[in-house]
Amino acid sequence: MSKKGFCTCEDTQCRLNPVNHEHGCNPCIQKNLREGEIPTCFFKAVSEDISQIKTFSTEEFAEHVIKNKKKVESL
Repeated sequence: MSKKGFCTCEDTQCRLNPVNHEHGCNPCIQKNLREGEIPTCFFKAVSEDISQIKTFSTEEFAEHVIKNKKKVESL
């Protein structure tokens, strides 16, 4: 299966990944909002290096943005 749209998530084993259904990003985003998390693609939009991310929480996303502020400002 190929990736759909702009999804940058590499976890193709996840049933919510757009390569596994025809509903685009909606199921992933709905799940993340319900659980107080931010989708992987948002983290990767700030920096491709998400190796240090543990929880994908809103708090961790804010820290990720601050840590990579110079990269974000150049977008």
